[in-house]
Amino acid sequence: MKVEMLMPQMGESIAEATIAKWRKKPGESVQKDEVILEISTDKVDSEIPAPAAGVIAELLFNEGDVVPVKTKIAIIDTNGAGAATSNGAAASAPAANGSAPHVEAVPAPVAEAAPVKKESKEESARYYSPLVKSLAETHGVSLTELDSLSGSGQGGRVTKEDFLKYVESRGSKSTPAPSPAPSAPAARPAQTPPTPSVEWGADGTRVVMMDTMRQAIADHMVKSKHTSPHVYSIQEVDVTNIANWRAKHKGAFEKSEGFSLSFTPFFLEATTKALEAFPYVNCSLDGKKIVLKKHVNLGCAVALGNTGLIVPVIKKAEEKNLVGIARSLNDLAQRARNKKLVPDDVAGGTFTVTNPGVFGTIIGTPIINQPQVAILCLGAIKKRPVVIDDMIAIRQICYLTLSYDHRIVDGSLGGQFLAFIRDYLENWDMNRSL
Repeated sequence: MKVEMLMPQMGESIAEATIAKWRKKPGESVQKDEVILEISTDKVDSEIPAPAAGVIAELLFNEGDVVPVKTKIAIIDTNGAGAATSNGAAASAPAANGSAPHVEAVPAPVAEAAPVKKESKEESARYYSPLVKSLAETHGVSLTELDSLSGSGQGGRVTKEDFLKYVESRGSKSTPAPSPAPSAPAARPAQTPPTPSVEWGADGTRVVMMDTMRQAIADHMVKSKHTSPHVYSIQEVDVTNIANWRAKHKGAFEKSEGFSLSFTPFFLEATTKALEAFPYVNCSLDGKKIVLKKHVNLGCAVALGNTGLIVPVIKKAEEKNLVGIARSLNDLAQRARNKKLVPDDVAGGTFTVTNPGVFGTIIGTPIINQPQVAILCLGAIKKRPVVIDDMIAIRQICYLTLSYDHRIVDGSLGGQFLAFIRDYLENWDMNRSL
């Protein structure tokens, strides 16, 4: 039996990944869940396990190739009798997949061969993605200069953002230096990189093309708006009780857990309880079929600087208490920012929570993360004057926005869902222990 291995999708906004290293060669045996290759994206560097045990029959792409997600990259013969195919033979396979034009456009620059030979020792010690190499050639940055850059990627790798920041910082110096330009025009026609370099206009304006990640986010959001009729409901929540409870316990929590207790886990726990109470918000649509999910898998949007965001998922949140949710959230957020998520971390979400409130946003109206039917937005917590029993008091207030798909969630259900979360948080048990 032949098992096809596909390039995994490391998040909704990621459309492709670079094959950094193959751990196995054609003809070698592999066990299920044994690491078979390493991949790299602008957000995540990850080790990918084999989906089945057997013998590697074919590797359809080479190291350094940029491959669209869900593209066949290898074939495993589970009978162990597959004919081993050399890596060089993979050249004909992408054409059969129909993915060759895209792959050729991104990593294919033959002009890259000269720098690789010239700096082979350095390159064997430090990996550069094809995108970074192509940008370096476009900007006339030698590999020696590239080696001098500090990288923010896993293992100190230089990412696209590291490179563009470097180019921008030396922008005034690079403008009057046309000496490296002769090599750039020759390389551009062959490369057609997916992320063109920064262009400077004569009047000082700067034109930056959307990178692959931002394009994928844009496409996903536009598709969501075309798919789901969005409706928004907003609820005011008094979170004074959880603010006081948190202040009382945050010292002990940080001492025992090693990280600080933020407000987000409180909202996640309340959301989980609400999703259990209102399962039609924790569902997806398949044509005219409503698919009610068995578990609450909370997607939590994590901002990655100016490069976009990724949505790792807390699996089976209904089985976790406040501390467990906090641990999961901290772990996923740290690994997301350090590019150490694995494919399973970003898969299977049933509902998403986004928290622009940490940046001071009062009210947001987020777009639904397809194929889910709703997303909750957490606003900033602010002290406000509130009327209680005909008296004015200072309370900690925030606004929650629920964006929902009106095909399945109507205003009544959306309002009840938000009211449940409000009541859960406002009636927080002050005698509750960690």
